[in-house]
Amino acid sequence: MYLKTFYSDSIKNFMQAWIENTSDGFQPNVAIVFSSVDLELKDIITFLKPRHVNVFGCSSCGEFLYDRSNQVITDGGLVCLMMELIPGSFEIRLFHGKGQTSFSLGESIGKWAADVFEKPAILVLGSGLDMDGEQMVRGIQHLAGDHIRLFGGLAGDDARFNETFVFSENNLENNGAMALVFNAEKYDIDGIATSGWVSIGADKIITHSEGNIVYTIDDQPALDVYKDYLNIGDADLPEIGVEFPLLIKKTGSPDVLRAVINVDIKKKALIFAGTVPNGAVVTFSSSPGLEIIEDTRRKVNNFYIKNSETDVLILFSCMARHNALGPTISEEIDHAWQNWDKPLIGFFTYGEIGNFEHASCEFHNETFTMVSIKQKPDVA
Repeated sequence: MYLKTFYSDSIKNFMQAWIENTSDGFQPNVAIVFSSVDLELKDIITFLKPRHVNVFGCSSCGEFLYDRSNQVITDGGLVCLMMELIPGSFEIRLFHGKGQTSFSLGESIGKWAADVFEKPAILVLGSGLDMDGEQMVRGIQHLAGDHIRLFGGLAGDDARFNETFVFSENNLENNGAMALVFNAEKYDIDGIATSGWVSIGADKIITHSEGNIVYTIDDQPALDVYKDYLNIGDADLPEIGVEFPLLIKKTGSPDVLRAVINVDIKKKALIFAGTVPNGAVVTFSSSPGLEIIEDTRRKVNNFYIKNSETDVLILFSCMARHNALGPTISEEIDHAWQNWDKPLIGFFTYGEIGNFEHASCEFHNETFTMVSIKQKPDVA
């Protein structure tokens, strides 16, 4: 696989970098772009459309690129991965979400992927602050199979919680998804998800919820419970809620975390990035600090032992990790890059999609979710 990576702090510099990286005759057919909403996303589309490249992009909550020339975490910038993939070995499509449930949107993606390749592997980006990431995942799995290789994240908007976007070379969508499907007979797609967040406080019961909207916890308005427990005001949500997600306790499968991404002040309800089932036993959770970096390093090392070769790494890391770790977030990103010494590109998300070790794919919050992409030998 031939590829190049770069970052930019403006649309002008993005255009210049693209031209410089193709001046040697390189003709990428795929561009993965993660960009701040401070940059004009429509200008990216306008520039790339006539260049006959398939774009897989979204808005972000911070971006990062680690390669031999750059080790940067940007704030208000853009990172780009240019790839020359085997023709016929991939497809990219934008899915409009308006008028659909998150589950039906996922079904559309799953059916499409299963129709395109007998053995598909999917990267997916979702936009929309009411998006139920878990239901999108379940919809994909419903029609593409429970054990499909599936990784991705929910778009951000620099922690403004106003409007998020996915985009192709043709369109920009604030309520939908971008999907990149690979032929798994030609590419090895594998990854990990790890969190490190720990439970705090007593168990609570979700007494009224509908999908990813929670109305009451222990029969009290959900918004009031969060405000009282964290000693915060209305203006502190949803951002502070991302750092203190609910941990949903599950029997027979790993616990999952759900972060607040929107608030309904009138109904005193909280909108989470994924489903919070009615009757679920939950606790608040928080980061234990720098311990989560050591946990990530161990998980990355274990993954490296089994997957020591890659062409490129894509990382979907929760914005809450950045908030909790501050500048030290670079340590866990740098560790992953150093192991493989291959380009690593990614963004800080409002939710992540991937699999914990020995578990099927789930929708997560607060995780470091990394995917490895490698072209299989002797394929063309």
